[in-house]
Amino acid sequence: MIFSDLFSALKKGTVVITVNQRLARHLLTKIEQAYIKDAAVTWPSPSIISFDSWLLQLWQQRFDHLDEVDNQSIINKTLLSPEQALVLWEQVIRESQDAELLNVVATAKAASTARQLAIQWQIDERPSSQFNSSMDLSAFEAWHKAYQEKLIRGNWIDRVQLVEAVTILIDQSCLPYPQQMVLAGFDVLTPSQQALLSLLKANGCELSEYTPYEISNKTQLVAAVDTKEEMLMMAQWARERLDESPDSSIGIVVPELQAVRQQLETTFNTVFYPSVSYAIDVPFNKPYNVSLGRPLSHYAPIQQISRWLQFFNRPLPLNELIILLRSPFLSAGEAEWGERAQLELNLRKNGYLTCSIHQLNKVLQATEAEESRCRLLQLSIHEVIQLLDKKPNRVLPSEWVELIRLLLAAAGVQGDKELNSTEYQVFQAWDNVLHTFASLDAVYKLIDYDTAINAIRRLVAERVFQPETPPAPIQIMGLMEASGHTFDALWVCGLHDKCWPAASQPSPFLPLAEQRKQGLVQSSATLQHDYAANITRNWAKSANSVIFSYSSFDAETPRQMSPLLEPYDVVDKNSLLKEIPLDRLGQRITGESISLLEDGNGPLLNNEGVTHGGVGVLKEQSACPFKAFAHYRLLANSMEEPEPGIDARLRGTLVHRALEVLWGKLKTHRALCLLADEEKHSLLETVTTQIIEHESQYTPILKTAFGRLEARRISELLEDWLAIDIEREPFEVIEKEFRNVLTVGPLKLNTIIDRVDILDDGSTAIIDYKTGSTTITSWFGERPEEPQLPLYSVFGSGSVHSISFAQLKKGNAKYVGISDGSDQFSCLKSIAEAKADEQDWAAQMSHWRGVISSLADEFVAGDARVNPTKKACDYCDLTSLCRINEKQPIAVDAHE
Repeated sequence: MIFSDLFSALKKGTVVITVNQRLARHLLTKIEQAYIKDAAVTWPSPSIISFDSWLLQLWQQRFDHLDEVDNQSIINKTLLSPEQALVLWEQVIRESQDAELLNVVATAKAASTARQLAIQWQIDERPSSQFNSSMDLSAFEAWHKAYQEKLIRGNWIDRVQLVEAVTILIDQSCLPYPQQMVLAGFDVLTPSQQALLSLLKANGCELSEYTPYEISNKTQLVAAVDTKEEMLMMAQWARERLDESPDSSIGIVVPELQAVRQQLETTFNTVFYPSVSYAIDVPFNKPYNVSLGRPLSHYAPIQQISRWLQFFNRPLPLNELIILLRSPFLSAGEAEWGERAQLELNLRKNGYLTCSIHQLNKVLQATEAEESRCRLLQLSIHEVIQLLDKKPNRVLPSEWVELIRLLLAAAGVQGDKELNSTEYQVFQAWDNVLHTFASLDAVYKLIDYDTAINAIRRLVAERVFQPETPPAPIQIMGLMEASGHTFDALWVCGLHDKCWPAASQPSPFLPLAEQRKQGLVQSSATLQHDYAANITRNWAKSANSVIFSYSSFDAETPRQMSPLLEPYDVVDKNSLLKEIPLDRLGQRITGESISLLEDGNGPLLNNEGVTHGGVGVLKEQSACPFKAFAHYRLLANSMEEPEPGIDARLRGTLVHRALEVLWGKLKTHRALCLLADEEKHSLLETVTTQIIEHESQYTPILKTAFGRLEARRISELLEDWLAIDIEREPFEVIEKEFRNVLTVGPLKLNTIIDRVDILDDGSTAIIDYKTGSTTITSWFGERPEEPQLPLYSVFGSGSVHSISFAQLKKGNAKYVGISDGSDQFSCLKSIAEAKADEQDWAAQMSHWRGVISSLADEFVAGDARVNPTKKACDYCDLTSLCRINEKQPIAVDAHE
């Protein structure tokens, strides 16, 4: 029966049973087009349904004829869903003696498949003799027996038993069936299907077969160098065919579609939309459609939900939490995106490697005063925590579903953006998953939250989802999905000898001889060959133009064409296309030269000289003008990556805080000298404990053993340092962490001076704490590496006569600095001894004023030259922005 016969039969009320749902949709579309071509205004809905859907439809009608059923037990059985049946298999495997040695989930799936094959193909699972027995066969026999016992106790049947159940009910005249039926797309019928169809035929049902494979054409064969070229040729061919005939139907068949789907979609996107750089920007209504769905777990909303489900119960790694916070699929995801970015920076800065929902709540509460950051997110998190406080220990799946719905609603997983078509369908699919999980009440006992979440994650990972899209002229399909389809043009790729015919894959749980005896296709190479040969012949008659292709190489491994392609004529690949396809990089660089544009000037700083940051502006302007411009004008800073343990910056912060508190208590050199050893030890212990406890509110690692160790380290370091301060001449600490705004020409800088001492002669000493090695040479020259102390000494208030680093380094603690040569800070070098720019203090101060003023003027003027000092590029995060490496000439091998 060809399509015209099928069209006529449907007009008379014939029912068409297809091998799968995709073919049913395809035929429905073709029938509608045929009616439109006949200028019909209205037409009856054609009866086209997949085999599995038809069986379910019949089963649901079983209660309509109760009086006529001889065996009432069949009617009263409950049909398990595939998910419910798999749970039973998992229970059986876990209860077996081999459970500890097995991957329970994978074994359950394999056992379920073996049962399905055994029933569909009427295979005796028991070995014909003890000699033919194996551990796999014996294990499956025991599992299967236990599984069947569970079915009997629960009064259940599973999906594979549905054919037999429907056959029995039809045989007892208890179910209606059509008088005329057409089968479409069945390349192979299992014995159980044959038994049902034979019964229908014996009862007077007229059975026909839809055989559309009668199109005359000349099939062509082409070889590509590799898979990449093969896909490019195929995509270019499809585009050219569509350009020639926009109304044509084009089929693309890919044997290993799941494995190459991403590469294939990328190739088609490149050929059809060469100017689009990202897949997300490809139009929704594109002219090609990939039939094979992805696991539901691959879609962004579901990945976000999965993170939330984990976050509700345990901490998330920082990288996962950041993805959650950046996503639009949470409360006020778009309205607060700027605040969420600041929250991310705070989490990174405070060293969070993981974060629980309660920790996040504390962080949000701590930042509430700062312009009410993430207020809406905080409200959501608070509502979630209230729900979690009432979380039960062990309940049924349906009760977990109720709580999960409430939690996700509180988290606002649908966000505040308008959902597109795919996102809307994904959330619908998620709702279906929850319905499925709730139905597991029938087979599950009471379970805890972790068990529930793991089960839900498996469901979304195993649920194949394909969003509904408008009909597309180009259909990209896998091998099994192409059965029963016809096209105007067809390209079948990947037909090399390692793939086609497919290798045999018999079930390890069923006797091999029985599998081959019953004709199970995947059980032998001979059956696979015959099956593939039949499919290949059908393809060759499925379109007006048919092309078979294969790639000659997989990386460096040569391939041969499938032996099934020998009857077809090989053609030159260039004769198939009007244009030779290039990859995207080739399209971009062919015939083009790269030009360099030098622009070292940015706009003037026009906000009255106030800028973000402090002395770092001048430090980076000195190191490299572009670095200062990027960091402090463009605010282009790389994000920190927290690392395990306590990093150098946190150690420095803790030491600064400890010294601030310590000198807040001591105040003078005299008070320090009067301390007894026991008093000093007690004071240091009190200070370090206080600092660690305070900072641990924002830095969780300090609540661990790391915090205790750090407290001990800081206490020992400060004890060494106080021994150095005791040896100094008398002084009084008048400022600690002194915040001030310094004006340098047109620039105003927010500064923090670690410590200011007043010496006996009334002069001022400025001290900058450093926990690493230091050197005074970093203050000198036209581009000083460390200009902060010169800045404080020249532009600050008071009569500064000495500046120094307090080098708080274990085993090498000391003051490193210079003074005007007086004996008030004798451990420092005099200006003459320091090999400074000038030989006396006043001249050096004047020199610093000129250097620093010049740096400030350059920054305000918008100086953005890429002009680094020798060490400026070490550890710089801007090399991809300044492109300094691209400025260097590239040596090209003359032979390339």
